[in-house]
Amino acid sequence: MPEKKIDTILLDGYLDEPSCLGVPPYISPHIRYLYGALLDAKIPEKNIKYITIDQLRKDKDNYLNMIEKKDLFIVIAGTTVPGNYLQAKPISIKEIKELGKTLYYPTKVLGGPITLIKKKMAGYDFLTKETAALDIYSKLMDIDLDQLKNDSAQYIAKWAEMGAKLTVKHPFFPNLVNEIETFRGCPRKEHCAFCSERLKKLHYKRTPEQIISEIRNLSNLGNHYYRLGCQTDILSYSTDNKGKLNTYQIEKLYSGIRKADPKLKVLHLDNINPATIANNINQSKKILKIITKYNTEGDTAAFGLESADPHVLKKNNIETNPEKTLKAIELINQIGSYRVNGVPKLLPGINFLHGLIGERDKTYEYNYKFLKEVYDRGLILRRINIRQVVNINNYPSSKIKKSSFNKYKDLINKEINKPMLKRVFPTNTILRNILIEKVKGKLSYGRQLGTYPILVAIPGKLKVGKFYNAKVIDHGYRSITALPWPIKISQLNKDQLSFIPGIGDKRANKIFLSKPTSVNEISKIIKDTNTISLVKEIFSTEDRDQ
Repeated sequence: MPEKKIDTILLDGYLDEPSCLGVPPYISPHIRYLYGALLDAKIPEKNIKYITIDQLRKDKDNYLNMIEKKDLFIVIAGTTVPGNYLQAKPISIKEIKELGKTLYYPTKVLGGPITLIKKKMAGYDFLTKETAALDIYSKLMDIDLDQLKNDSAQYIAKWAEMGAKLTVKHPFFPNLVNEIETFRGCPRKEHCAFCSERLKKLHYKRTPEQIISEIRNLSNLGNHYYRLGCQTDILSYSTDNKGKLNTYQIEKLYSGIRKADPKLKVLHLDNINPATIANNINQSKKILKIITKYNTEGDTAAFGLESADPHVLKKNNIETNPEKTLKAIELINQIGSYRVNGVPKLLPGINFLHGLIGERDKTYEYNYKFLKEVYDRGLILRRINIRQVVNINNYPSSKIKKSSFNKYKDLINKEINKPMLKRVFPTNTILRNILIEKVKGKLSYGRQLGTYPILVAIPGKLKVGKFYNAKVIDHGYRSITALPWPIKISQLNKDQLSFIPGIGDKRANKIFLSKPTSVNEISKIIKDTNTISLVKEIFSTEDRDQ
């Protein structure tokens, strides 16, 4: 087959779906599949330019001039859940429209999850179907799209391997978490009323062998961070032809990934349906033990309870309920709450969604009581995600009373979130390999690479893009404060001292000027029992003067 010398620009506008992350430091599989499909269509690699929306924003005029000279311009985008982003930011509808309006010469294509909810976009020559890689390949190769869909899993497997090399072109490489897709689409016959997964008509399931080959290719290029995030329920991936959970399939997948990348640094997952666990306790227990055998610490299983209000659950066809979800939380705590390198191996997270059909003032009470019961039982949640529904496909969302919603969030933050964070990350926990993503004012902000990592604020101006270890000294509602570690008392600057609870600016200045070399010297200056006790706790005997 002859080469197609089509000068192509591939713009990663990032995506964020209920089952997939693609905003850096994450990279979605969709963009990698598309890159592999373009190569498979015999477009030479030198003819494919890959850029991110953040790169375009920083040098907009030059990039627009370059794009104008190309033959094909493809934008991949789609955020179907709300998100808060630390460094990178997904492309907006306004930016998509502006690009379509501004560019003239290249054929303009829009693809990604955005095309599930937007069927038209002014300025673009065409919008792809559900999976951009399949649609664009069919047009480049003049093959019927339905024919490709019949063998979609095989094509995706091929493009996942070929497209792995896209990662080295990403500005975050090699500090990049690769989202790995196990299957596409929700396995439920009747879907949750609000979720974008219900809009996906193309479903396929990838074999362990296909996924392992993709990991091997990614690893050979220098990637070592993976998240089995692109699925609605990792336990459902193991379902056999009779609908039963299959421990063998999960063992084969996880052990195979470990063998494919001996230098693996992160292996995490995302979604688990708590109803799957509650309805299959014995098999789920076996599978969770397999996962905790092969995964890396700090892993989080997101549970989409969405609401503890039975009225809301019924109205929105949500499969789980508080009782089933509580059983699932207990089981994961039982199996995965042991600590490795200071943090739990696997914990559950809870998603609450507001603005759902049937929501009422009493819904807030149901949600709070559920979380309070979890907390009072001594259980641990890594993450409590409270967000508002995105109006997708004319979903008739309920109006949210801002004052009531804010009061409810404040209550949960104070009584659940903060004390729960203290459970997950107690004072003195040393967090390893925190990637600094942003410096603002006196603080550097970073996260460990993985699934839903905690935001860490570190006093001082550290280097963006570099890894640091840090010791936890304080807790917020959704973040923690930590000192770079190891560090001697004599090396602490005024800002770092001031962030230790109980010290503050004035005391920090006084301590800094005295140039202490030990905890005892600080104790003479502070003369406050609680603060002295905390400082002694932070600078324990084993760490004190190292």
